[in-house]
Amino acid sequence: MVATRPRVVFDRGFSLPLLRNRVILDRNQRQPALVNFGFDSTDRGGIFVEREIEVLPGGATQFTITPQFLVQKAITNGGNPFTLDNFGLKSKLNIPLSNRTLVRGTAVLTSLDLGEVEDNLRASLRAQQLVGTHTLSLEASYRDRLFNNSLGFQDIQSSIGALFFSPNIALGDTGINLSYQAGYQYVNADTDRADLLEPGRRNNRISLGRFQGSAALNRGFLLWQGKAAPATPTEGLRYSATPVTPYLSLGLGLTGVGSAYSNGDFQRNLNASIGISGQVGNFTKPFLDYTAFNVTYTQVLRDGLSPFLFDRVADDRILYAGITQQIYGPFRFGFQTAYNVQTGREISTDYVLEYSRRSYNVALRYNPVLELGSISLRISDFNWSGGSEPFTGSGVIPVEGGIQRLPE
Repeated sequence: MVATRPRVVFDRGFSLPLLRNRVILDRNQRQPALVNFGFDSTDRGGIFVEREIEVLPGGATQFTITPQFLVQKAITNGGNPFTLDNFGLKSKLNIPLSNRTLVRGTAVLTSLDLGEVEDNLRASLRAQQLVGTHTLSLEASYRDRLFNNSLGFQDIQSSIGALFFSPNIALGDTGINLSYQAGYQYVNADTDRADLLEPGRRNNRISLGRFQGSAALNRGFLLWQGKAAPATPTEGLRYSATPVTPYLSLGLGLTGVGSAYSNGDFQRNLNASIGISGQVGNFTKPFLDYTAFNVTYTQVLRDGLSPFLFDRVADDRILYAGITQQIYGPFRFGFQTAYNVQTGREISTDYVLEYSRRSYNVALRYNPVLELGSISLRISDFNWSGGSEPFTGSGVIPVEGGIQRLPE
């Protein structure tokens, strides 16, 4: 689709230039054409702006590059704002070799000053093969950026290995879903174990092999469900792409994880969780007509201790809680927090301010603990997506119960 002087119009009033006059509509999901803003204090010095550019549009192979300008870093450092140190770059490559084989690659430079590329480059390469309904993934990565609850940000300097994982499997008519995975990695990462470190070292990293397996059972119970408003522009579709249905549900989960390391150490843990979630209101009236909430408690039983910091389980009792409330019209505000009940310390809290309409959604997100933030735009009913990454451009992988969340 080619347009002349295209603009994005919000609510038949306020508009912005689209910054590109050619859009391809197909089965591939794409980021919106407008620029994205983010906040990353650790890697990028604060506020940054980025824009995704398709290098190979229209084909099965997807290759994108995303230049980033580190706005706050450029201001703070003073001098010439256009030095290479104030620019970053992301790239993504997806190559479908067949209907069942996919190669994925990502690379991130948090500075274009190549004199310090060892500290500024993060990269990964994954080859995934469907085996029946399961997936075999061969993986290699350099400086993966992880967040491991109370242990905070951790880097895996390098890793190479294989992972075999299942989809969610429904166990008959019980309502229980099962998933599991098993894998091996050879890992170079930080440790705090003095007995594993050599004297006269340059860093606190060690290299070990790691075998890990896990299995999870989950069951949800719908306790109550209300009625949605009619799907009309003035009622059910006034502020959302689909009518909001009030509900209340209970969730139960059980996850077992076992890890064995080549130096003889092991870490085993069993995570049990129970949670209530729901939403009330239809999000059709101007005031306080929508409230969403969730509360989940997780208890961890563990034996052994990982020699690494990136996958060590350090939180035995965690309370997760969140609420999202309509303030006025399309504006909603909410937070999602994780709290260590045993130590009384906050693990992480996201604050989100949303402007929601039927055809689009704009969300401002900030996490003062992680020092990450983002502004995302979602356009409904097209193949434009704001992405599944909570903090756009950061590349942070959460660790839950010693398991790294699989990148999408």
